[in-house]
Amino acid sequence: MKNILNQITERHRLQIEALPQLRSMLSGSYSKASYTEFMLQLYPIVSNFCPLMATAAGRCADRHSSLRHYLYEHIAEEQGHEAMVLTDLNQLDYPSANVPNQRPSAPVQAMLAFNYYAIDRIDPHCVLGMIYVLELTSAGYGAKVAQSVAQAIDHPIERGFTFLDSHATLDDDHLAELIGLIQSIEAPLLQEKIIESINMNFYLLAQMIGALPKA
Repeated sequence: MKNILNQITERHRLQIEALPQLRSMLSGSYSKASYTEFMLQLYPIVSNFCPLMATAAGRCADRHSSLRHYLYEHIAEEQGHEAMVLTDLNQLDYPSANVPNQRPSAPVQAMLAFNYYAIDRIDPHCVLGMIYVLELTSAGYGAKVAQSVAQAIDHPIERGFTFLDSHATLDDDHLAELIGLIQSIEAPLLQEKIIESINMNFYLLAQMIGALPKA
C-alpha cells in the first residue's frame, strides 16, 4: 500500500505543479483578485470538510471503529476553519457576508458531490481519499502560496493568508497520522476504494485549480 500511495501521489503532484495557476501562485506573479477567487472556491470545500467527515463517521457504527474514532478526533480539530477563510477574505477587502450563499464552481460541486456519494453509497473509508488529498496539498503548498502571494501583492501575511499559512504546519502533523491509518488497512477491497477516492479527489482538485485565473 505504501508504494502504491507514493506512486499515485507523485504522479498527481507533477500534474498539479504543471498547472499555470499554481505556478503563478508559487512564483510571486498571482494577483490579489485571482487569489481572492481562489479563496472563494476553497470556501465550500472547507465548509463541507467536517460535514463530510461526520457523514462518514455516521456510516461506521461498530464495524469500523478505528476510522470512526479517527474522524471524531479530526472533526474536533478542523471545526470552524471555514470562519478563517471568511476572515481572510474580509482582510483582502472582499465582503464575505454572502460567500456561504454563492454557488461553487463546477469542479468544486463535482468534488463535493463525489465525496458525499462515495461516503454514502460506496464505503465510509472513501473519506480518507478526500482527507489525504486536501491535507497533502495544504502541507505541501499552503505556506509557500501564502508567502508568495502576500509578497507579490505587498500585503501582510497575517492579514488575508492565515488559513493557508497555518494549515501548512497543522496538516504536516495530520498527514503522518492519516498515512499511518491508511497503511494499517489490510483488506484489499478497502484499499482499492481508498485509492480510487484519492485518484478522483486529486483529479477534481486539479480541475478546480485549472479553472482559476492564471495570473
